[in-house]
Amino acid sequence: MKRALALSMAALAVTGGLALAQCGCPPPAGPCCYTAFWAGEEVHFQLVLPFGMFCCCQERPGIVGWRVETMAGTLVYHVAFPEPKDPTSLTMVWDQKDQAGDPVAPGYYKLVVTTVFGEHEAYVRIAERPSCCFLWWWPWSRPCGAMLCRPYIKVFRAPACPSGCSFTLFLGSGS
Repeated sequence: MKRALALSMAALAVTGGLALAQCGCPPPAGPCCYTAFWAGEEVHFQLVLPFGMFCCCQERPGIVGWRVETMAGTLVYHVAFPEPKDPTSLTMVWDQKDQAGDPVAPGYYKLVVTTVFGEHEAYVRIAERPSCCFLWWWPWSRPCGAMLCRPYIKVFRAPACPSGCSFTLFLGSGS
């Protein structure tokens, strides 16, 4: 009996110690998944409607606006549409500026797309480009998984050839 009581007390002490240690830990620095961009780079994003939505006979959720928030929830930038827009033909672009037109500081930001049925969110990280050398093509991202039955936000860089790519090779004189 004494042995069982001693083991119970030891287990309770260990569990309580772990709980106290976890309470003293700082919150994570950023979200678990995000897309990273260099400071000043345009952030392009779309609301993606997975194939599963069409099998379930659901209506397309019209987009009524979008906003950018800090991780603390402070509004940075917002756009509202007078009428819902079709998500399949709408690409949204944030130029990394706040509502006053000033560049935002490097850090984590939340993109929130508001539809007639609710809100969808994704995270971006704005990184300062290193000035010393050319280390990486892009800053590191932590991609999020795609939803199969619910809309999600796809975040991406500006297309390299927005109006279609073409290649012309001119051989000859300039006259």
